Amino acid sequence: MEYTEKNIRIKCNDEVELGAILLVPEMPEGVIQFNCGTGAKKEFYLSFLKFLAKNGFICCLWDYRGSGDSAPTSLKNCNYRFSDYGMKDMPSVKYYLQQKYPNLPFFILAHSAGGQQIGLMHDLTGIQGMICFAVSVGYPWYMPLGYRLLTLFFFYLFTPVSIFLKGYVDAKRFNIMEDLPKNVALEWRDWCSKPNYLFDKNFMGKSIPKGNFENYTFPIQVFWTSDDPISNKKSIPTFWKHLNSNQGIQIKEVAPKNYQQKYIGHFGFFKKKMKDNLWKETLQQLNLWLKK
Repeated sequence: MEYTEKNIRIKCNDEVELGAILLVPEMPEGVIQFNCGTGAKKEFYLSFLKFLAKNGFICCLWDYRGSGDSAPTSLKNCNYRFSDYGMKDMPSVKYYLQQKYPNLPFFILAHSAGGQQIGLMHDLTGIQGMICFAVSVGYPWYMPLGYRLLTLFFFYLFTPVSIFLKGYVDAKRFNIMEDLPKNVALEWRDWCSKPNYLFDKNFMGKSIPKGNFENYTFPIQVFWTSDDPISNKKSIPTFWKHLNSNQGIQIKEVAPKNYQQKYIGHFGFFKKKMKDNLWKETLQQLNLWLKK
């Protein structure tokens, strides 16, 4: 199916504008809001969403405030917080899409942090299903030693030094991730320091609202891979034990060998090598929800 691709701007309630890519097929059957991982370049996910657009789904791919095409001219004096992703950005994208396409079924697809903060959205109405990839807590001590050390280095050495020298996390030129506003990185670090992540008593109901994490009213499908150093057999259940949906939460472990792959990891879901298996499995799930 043919589709059009265009760059758009989505304005949040606090006047922050988000840069986004909108893919619109000729005969759309549903709408997808895709939430990226933290500091991930949105274009990394584009091939996956083009596949979904070719199969009848309007797809919106966008950058969080302070990153990519949603970054201000200068990050030095930017005071955005990590929790703004869920409290301000995600609801604004949802509102834009549901206003623009009110008669089409609406779905959320999310990678990593993109699925962690859904419960911080004040309005979950109209969501007919959510598919999450590698959505878990980010507690370093649940990670393998090598990746744990890299994570601790990033949070407790690279981040503070970068903030001291630049006023923000200058990560892009080192090929770590997109640059991040300082308070985004610091709040993210705080959450990662606790086994229960944002659900820890130091955050939930204090620095962030209790939200709708126990009040989901749509089915959820979660994929995680057995070779992911971040979202693994410890961090996945630790996150999802805090959530509840009256339509059920299905969690599936993906073994690379069962998908004819040597390695998938935290980001491999969205590479073209997954087109003939996991991408089609995702499409099948969306189509099942369309029929309900």
